[in-house]
Amino acid sequence: MRGWPRSGRNERRRSWDGSASVDFALSARQRAIQERAAEALARSVEPVAATVSHGDKLTAAQLRTIYKALAPLGYLGGTLPEDDGGAGMAYVDYGLLLEALAHGSVVLGEAVPPRTICALGTAEQKARWLPRLLSGDWISTAAITEPQAGSDIRALRTTAVSEGPHLRVTGRKKWIKLGGVSDLITLLVVSDPERGAGGGTTRLVLERAVSPWESEELDSVGLRNLSYAELRFEDVKVPRENVLGSPGAGTEAFYRGIEASRALVGLQAAGLARAALAAAVAYVRERVAFGRPLAKFQAIQTTLADAESELDAARLLCLRALWLLDCERRCPKEAAMAKVFATEAAVRVCAAAMECMGAHGLSEAAGVERRWRDARMLTVIDGTSGIQRLIVGREMLGASAFV
Repeated sequence: MRGWPRSGRNERRRSWDGSASVDFALSARQRAIQERAAEALARSVEPVAATVSHGDKLTAAQLRTIYKALAPLGYLGGTLPEDDGGAGMAYVDYGLLLEALAHGSVVLGEAVPPRTICALGTAEQKARWLPRLLSGDWISTAAITEPQAGSDIRALRTTAVSEGPHLRVTGRKKWIKLGGVSDLITLLVVSDPERGAGGGTTRLVLERAVSPWESEELDSVGLRNLSYAELRFEDVKVPRENVLGSPGAGTEAFYRGIEASRALVGLQAAGLARAALAAAVAYVRERVAFGRPLAKFQAIQTTLADAESELDAARLLCLRALWLLDCERRCPKEAAMAKVFATEAAVRVCAAAMECMGAHGLSEAAGVERRWRDARMLTVIDGTSGIQRLIVGREMLGASAFV
């Protein structure tokens, strides 16, 4: 996966002294990333999505077809170093790729396990798993959320107990994207009960063929074409060599990784809302009422102007957070701000698009109501809006609202 030269990160680090001017224009390379993503959507993703009925979920075979088509773009391992098989992309560039892919009819989201394995895994572990994940041969996901524990990972109850050459995993995970179709998952478990989930957590890699888990599909308001499942682990044996990083060090790795995920989710929300807004703009230009196009009505213009402004603000917040990550800086506040504003803005923009399109905007054929539902789903994924606001408040005030 060497299609994109690793540019951007060093440039951003050099500019952090404040002497460089700010340039908001996309480079030729970044424009090419988005153009190639649009081509891949039309050529490889939409034909597969078109075979799936409304509300039905993509099968593992269909997802592999999509993954293999998008792998050359860096979708499955964009920010991983080239030496590990990744594309060596900056976070900003990878975010622009995900934003462009979110214009399609299926919002795939980020592929998290390759980044986790690359960051925490040994050379042997990376050689064992990354080739199959980055090629699209295997589907993967991260399993963290539990029925009683979402953003508060201190409440985790899924445990891994040492048992000879294995760890025995017991517990449940819920609302796991692709959990029902994944070949591999990275699992956050409590491995040291005395330290608790706050400091005694560990990341494990589970291969379905070796350590099978049970899954039950869950229905949701949005992202209906993707598997969301509850996973059950009943004394599942996991080889000890599947531990990622140091035992008990899973919590810090979680907090570092979630900053990137939140900014990327925000940019995907902006991407899908952009598609909804484009549909509304095209519609009001053609639709005639009272003898003139809807585009000439002041109410329509002001509604769409507000939507355009919100989307631009959302994109800039997300790109700033990703830029900070490219500067190798932590950005809990900036990532939380980006995620809450962008996802909520996407809900408002999609609703405005539906309003401007009237009854047609409510139809499945228009594709806007689906994007509204998908955007609403993204407000919860990787931390609810309420949690994001508490993170911003904590970073501003130096006082945590979390117990």
